[in-house]
Amino acid sequence: MFRMLKTRSISFASTLILSLMVCTVIMMLLFFFLQRRDISSWYTEMAQKTLTQKSQYLSHRIDMYLNEPQRAAELMSDLVNASSGIDSPAVEQQLRHVLAHDFVSSDTISRIGLATADGKYIAYERDKTTGVIFPIKTSPTVRDRLDIYRSASRDSDIVDHVEHYNIFSRHWFIKAMTQTRPFWSKNYYHMSTSNGQAMSWRMPLYDNSRAFQGVVFADINPTVISKYLANSAPTSDSTLLLLDDQQQIISSSRAQYLASADENHKGQHVKLHSIYTFPMLKSLLQGENELSATSKVVTHNGKGYFVITHPVRDRVGQFNGSLVLIAPNLHPYTLYKASHFMTLFVLSALAMFFMLVMIMLVRNFFHPLQRLVQKTRWLGKQSWEPAEQGTLFTEIAVLEEELSKASGLITGMLDEQKQRIEKDKDTGVLTREGFLNEPSLYDGRNLLVMIRVTNFRDMRSTLGHAYARNFVRFFAQSLIQLAPAESIFCRYSEDLFIVTFPGHNEQKDIDTYWGLISSLFQDTPTRQIHDDREDASHVFTGQGGAVLETITRGNLVDCMMNAGLALQQIRTGSNREYVLFTPEMRESELNNIRMFQALREALQNNGFHLVLQPIVELDNTDTFTEGECLIRWQSAELGFVPPDVFIGLAERTGTIIRLGRWIIEEACRELAAFIARGAPEDFKLHINISAVQLQQTDFSSHLLTCIQHNGLINSNICLEITESVLLQNSKKVIETLNYLRRLGLSVAIDDFGSGYSSLSYLHLLPFDCLKIDRDFVKGVLDDHKSEAIISSVIMLSQSFGVPLVAEGIETVEMGEKLESMGCVKAQGYYYSRPQLFSAWVPQDGVITVKANG
Repeated sequence: MFRMLKTRSISFASTLILSLMVCTVIMMLLFFFLQRRDISSWYTEMAQKTLTQKSQYLSHRIDMYLNEPQRAAELMSDLVNASSGIDSPAVEQQLRHVLAHDFVSSDTISRIGLATADGKYIAYERDKTTGVIFPIKTSPTVRDRLDIYRSASRDSDIVDHVEHYNIFSRHWFIKAMTQTRPFWSKNYYHMSTSNGQAMSWRMPLYDNSRAFQGVVFADINPTVISKYLANSAPTSDSTLLLLDDQQQIISSSRAQYLASADENHKGQHVKLHSIYTFPMLKSLLQGENELSATSKVVTHNGKGYFVITHPVRDRVGQFNGSLVLIAPNLHPYTLYKASHFMTLFVLSALAMFFMLVMIMLVRNFFHPLQRLVQKTRWLGKQSWEPAEQGTLFTEIAVLEEELSKASGLITGMLDEQKQRIEKDKDTGVLTREGFLNEPSLYDGRNLLVMIRVTNFRDMRSTLGHAYARNFVRFFAQSLIQLAPAESIFCRYSEDLFIVTFPGHNEQKDIDTYWGLISSLFQDTPTRQIHDDREDASHVFTGQGGAVLETITRGNLVDCMMNAGLALQQIRTGSNREYVLFTPEMRESELNNIRMFQALREALQNNGFHLVLQPIVELDNTDTFTEGECLIRWQSAELGFVPPDVFIGLAERTGTIIRLGRWIIEEACRELAAFIARGAPEDFKLHINISAVQLQQTDFSSHLLTCIQHNGLINSNICLEITESVLLQNSKKVIETLNYLRRLGLSVAIDDFGSGYSSLSYLHLLPFDCLKIDRDFVKGVLDDHKSEAIISSVIMLSQSFGVPLVAEGIETVEMGEKLESMGCVKAQGYYYSRPQLFSAWVPQDGVITVKANG
């Protein structure tokens, strides 16, 4: 039949809707039929769960209601403690205010009051019918009588009395005088008959000396709970009971279980009914434990009942009752009549038939749909092949046609997207992604060169992005012209290019190829390729890192990383240089990583210590009042690590910031202890400061705080810097140094002559001392150039009016020579090696130099 229908497509949606409608009718009939069958256990379980949830919710609501008088009493207790006395007029006003404003609803607190230790009674009650608040007070004229007023106004008249009300004979008052804990008193009738019964929360009050002051009480109306239970009963024939711990009925959804009102017992205890008074309740609730939740089905007089119990407790544990829900268990057989077996058989047969129809429809819809899904996996990868046969449903045919159109569109978009991803838009060479996916890269090539155009960023920052794009395009085109055919080019990043050369190459070929490439990096403008402007030409500077290794898909990323490592070995500022990668470079990088990890651990575990090397006056080398603080690192893993090794790593990784802070803190602490042991109070300690540290905004505040915290003076500290600090934000550095010098600190220029020395730097940098580099000092005896340089620096320091410290003095002859030339101070192993601060022992303010120590 379905083969005949395939010649004409019909709507699957219409077919499915019609089939679902028919099936829905069948399922409804089947549902009503099944309702007649034995589903007793299912009904019982569902009904029991529903009733349990309902009773649990109601018990929680009653818990909250029981907490209301406790909150009111606590509030009133706090107000009494804050007032001048329990019987002050302010307390009476607060009673009325709490009932009228803090507990406004008539369904919460019905009365609040207090009884004093001397027998006075004052309460405010709310009429449950009118909502009017009226006071009940001890009669001022008649003994043992309570007067009930019409309203809370001052001129209200007395409408009723409670005679023979001796507060000292009340059980709750006697109980309050003998215990400090609050409690619930037994149910009693309100002073006003119309308000019915009451449950009262009593809170004894004691002053700071533990003397009894009185009782605060707050009442709730069990009738309110009964009304709530009646309105909340899950069915009209169910019963809800609130029981106390004696199984007495406090509230009920049915009035027949409640104690009747008694007008002759105003203010007296209520005689509550026990569940044992009623045979049905006694039978159903026999053995119930209100301390835990229970749910069961109990039979009474041949009828089944759900009996569900939940504990009801206030928040302080003084009320331990239970909420009981009793509901009849209606057997499903009573709801429906019996039916015949034939009806079930016919309906089942119909359901099976329509189920088979649905299966056939679904199969004829989803089989071609599944074929379409399989074909969509190749969208954009191959051309779309039309279906070999037609389909029963028009939706499938339309989807087939639209996917065929989309296939061509997606293929074009993917090709365009691939072009954008794999081709650099500025230069036309491969991007990193295109480079990795280039098949010809893996045909046996073994030479990869990474080229950095070192002046690209300067061009961009100086002449703008548009010029930089033209600049880099011109470079790429020139590079392509110079390199051999079949070379593969990649723009790795904005100023990095990669070239892989064809064939199998040897080390001598690298020099040949680099000679071609480096011809671009020359002082004269490059004109191999002109742009749209006839006069356009460019000057390029650059460096290269080369890798000689067979390139595979597995090692290409490593080859690029290794070329980058080789590129890093080239001196900063050099041009037209290249370096060939060697395994030692990788090992050096791994060593740096290990050292960096060890450096971080040493910072965390106090793995560093400081030593002191004297700076002596050349006219008196036996004692010293000035010295340089040096850091030492004895690593458990690496052994002794020289400062010139790990300081550079710390600066490159930013760890110098934390390390520098530790050096300043430890140096100030050591110096303070040194002075405390007898060193001169004006001892000057030189601390080496990195350019990175001077860039920190809190450098000055941290340094000054350390000086002050250790009881030092600012002139105790001399900051040793190198001229290289001017290479980074020189304006900020100079401002910081000038600020610190104004506060009394001094500045020394260390390693003078080794780096960027010029008169302009000396003019810019604020300083109080020059320290000449040891490389000049070591040749002072036998090198005329070194002697001439030192002589010039001495004259320079004298003209600036600052002392010159010569570093690296290793013999007496060197010291004498420098002294004869006019050098004032010196430092070196000849006078003393660096020692721990604790190794120096001052005597009477004098520190003796440990010669050759």
